[in-house]
Amino acid sequence: MADRTGIPDVETLIKDPTQHFRAPMDVVREARLSQEDKRRILESWCRDAEQISEAENENMTGAPRPRLQEVKLALQELG
Repeated sequence: MADRTGIPDVETLIKDPTQHFRAPMDVVREARLSQEDKRRILESWCRDAEQISEAENENMTGAPRPRLQEVKLALQELG
């Protein structure tokens, strides 16, 4: 469900950031989100990226998603 800003509620964004943002830095640049919400979204994305990285190390593949480094750089950009 979208709020009055036109973006889905934060809990929806946290569940699967890749459905709403093309890249982690898009989260950082989203002016309609608070710093706390951006951090929560990126931390969720980071956990997902870590799991994907782990799966790839075990020769499992899936849909292409931003690599762990991209998410960590976006988190670092938030400060």
